[in-house]
Amino acid sequence: MDAIEALLTRRASPRLSEPAPNAEECQLIYKAALRAPDHAMLRPWKFLCISGEDRNRLGELFVEALQPTSEEQKQKLLAAPLRAPMIIVAVASINPHPKVPAVEQICSTAAAVQNMSLAAHALGYASIWRTGQAAFDAAVKKGLGIKASDEIVGLLYLGTATVQDRPVPELDPADFFENWPPA
Repeated sequence: MDAIEALLTRRASPRLSEPAPNAEECQLIYKAALRAPDHAMLRPWKFLCISGEDRNRLGELFVEALQPTSEEQKQKLLAAPLRAPMIIVAVASINPHPKVPAVEQICSTAAAVQNMSLAAHALGYASIWRTGQAAFDAAVKKGLGIKASDEIVGLLYLGTATVQDRPVPELDPADFFENWPPA
């Protein structure tokens, strides 16, 4: 699949199953992440790859950190990491810099997530980028071994789509792009 086709056909897939990308394919996906724009080459990214039984441990961390008030909420937190065979937690590890504010480092990490999603799509896999309450919780960060000053930009769920692509409305670029200054 060429780059333009990947860009124009990638969709989020909410239901994913085995197989996940193999080790060789993961290396390509990881390399794609590391090509994200990176002002001053700070390399603010950190990625935690979670698969297999470790997904259950992640669900337990969510429960411990978020303290659900009902059994239904608890079961939902336990099940969340099981939505896909592989999860990549994308972390912006903020480096103080006089010319590169934190927001640029977060954007760089977000671009890395998009690159991974596109690379997975080009390899025939599907993904969905999620955050949710757990991504912004200090106890989750601590449980994942990341610094309080770091930002979880997203959890990229990877695997094989289990449902047909959902229709995505075609957007008209004219609704979002305009020349400046106006004529």
